[in-house]
Amino acid sequence: MGQEARLSRLDELRGLAIGLVVLSHVGPVFGEGGPVAALLFAPAWSVGVDLFFVISGLVVERSLRSLRLERGALEAASAFYVRRVMRIVPLAWCVGAILSIGLIIPGSGVEPADAKAAFAFISNAHWAPCFGGATGCGNAFAFGPFWSVATEMQFYLLAPLLVFLLPRRALVALAGLVLVVGTFTLRPWGGTLWTFRIDAIAVGLAIGATMGTSAWPRLAEHLRVIGNMEAAFWMSIAAFMLAILPPATHGVATAVLALMCGWIVTRATLRDDSVNWPGRMLRRLGGISYALYLIHLPVLALFNWSLGQFLEAPATATLSIAVAIGLSHVLTVAIGDPFRQLGRQWSNRTVREVSP
Repeated sequence: MGQEARLSRLDELRGLAIGLVVLSHVGPVFGEGGPVAALLFAPAWSVGVDLFFVISGLVVERSLRSLRLERGALEAASAFYVRRVMRIVPLAWCVGAILSIGLIIPGSGVEPADAKAAFAFISNAHWAPCFGGATGCGNAFAFGPFWSVATEMQFYLLAPLLVFLLPRRALVALAGLVLVVGTFTLRPWGGTLWTFRIDAIAVGLAIGATMGTSAWPRLAEHLRVIGNMEAAFWMSIAAFMLAILPPATHGVATAVLALMCGWIVTRATLRDDSVNWPGRMLRRLGGISYALYLIHLPVLALFNWSLGQFLEAPATATLSIAVAIGLSHVLTVAIGDPFRQLGRQWSNRTVREVSP
């Protein structure tokens, strides 16, 4: 089983993760009135972000190892940066430019600092005080989602150093240390330190490091393949538990959540090539998950503002999600995929030039 084939199956989990993230914003956008809205608003559906982080840690570790086998460490790191930048930056800046229109619209609530933080990929530091309860923040329905993109980009800067300089066992030990420290750190859900959590990324790195060792085949023999319904069940349990636990326990809860997501992702890599129709739908959703993550919240907020007085909340929410998915597909095809392919071509040029 090749690495590309194995990791491509994670698109189903990406689809599940983005579904949870979108669900996490339906309640705040459309209000808490009624039992349906309460059900959507109460659980911490943003646990989907942690699932994304674990997948990112795993994919980055395996990608760096693969590049290192083809070229020197400096060339591998350069190729990695080119691919990551071309995959993340053009689409983020395109969406950021569109959202910046709010700067000239009276009453939008969008602040110049919001846009600057998004374009500079420091939105986690910018929004952390706001998520922690500080007043005077901008419109979180516009640039708020950029916080996790900033976390990813900052992780990419350190990833080659961690993977190339640390042995695989040291990466696993580092992940354990991160989890232990996080367990004893007060990190209320949505608070300042919550935006800087690295538990899930560290777990993903550890999984990737373990997959490259001789112990992996023996470990895989004792793991059962996980289905999408089971993965959704466990993520739902995590969302409800985080919603009812007191803030003092969220350090432990976040660390346990990272381990749960790692357990789900590890088992998902064992799937065979057969995919049923729900899996195909999730893969398609996973393929546009980055664009959908960037635009879904402002689209939901815009539809609620413009159509909320004419349509019931369920109809408005359904229509806005459908439009967000359609726009995400267009953005992915028009911008995301071409720039990602261009990044791979540029990063491979060095190898072709030095080949005999």
